[in-house]
Amino acid sequence: MMSSFARPLAAAAAVLTLTATTAQAQTGVGAHLTPYAGYLVTGNWYDGPLGTSIATTNAPMIGAQGAIPLTKGVSLVGNLAYASGELRIGLPLVGGVNVGSANTWLYDAGLELGGLAGRSTGIAPFVQGGIGGMTNDIEASVFQIRASNVAYTAGVGVDVGVSEALALRVQAKDWIGRFNTEDAVGFRAEGNLAHNWALTAGVKLRF
Repeated sequence: MMSSFARPLAAAAAVLTLTATTAQAQTGVGAHLTPYAGYLVTGNWYDGPLGTSIATTNAPMIGAQGAIPLTKGVSLVGNLAYASGELRIGLPLVGGVNVGSANTWLYDAGLELGGLAGRSTGIAPFVQGGIGGMTNDIEASVFQIRASNVAYTAGVGVDVGVSEALALRVQAKDWIGRFNTEDAVGFRAEGNLAHNWALTAGVKLRF
């Protein structure tokens, strides 16, 4: 994995781990776990001449998000998700053709503002921001590659509190990054800064 990807992610993980440990020691707050399912709407990696493009297809996804409250209305969050789609070459007139499979791992850590903030019931919006990455495992008839890239994340959503231990969560989250051609094929080719929207719903379990 490229050092440009590993360094910021490792630094973010170290800071977030230290912050979480300190917060738990000082406040004794509990954790949240939200398994979810949804749909990943992907952006084009590359746009070529005459309407050509390279991208993965939109695909169903599953994942889980964990959170540790730092103070009222502010939480440390970490996320891991998986989506399985196809590698698609966009072509003029015919629309495009699928040429292989594409399995995508998405992961990040960051901060969440808002949410139920200690309440057990009610409706509460929240926003998130963080840094992480996307790893694409791509397989076609003539090649098999893996590429990982840094992704910046921003999300919005709503929590609906049902009980002290249970809430429903609906979220839209954008993963913003460029496909890493150097990781995949050994040379750099500047592509699109793609937006990849994860539209999800899940159950928030509070401990």
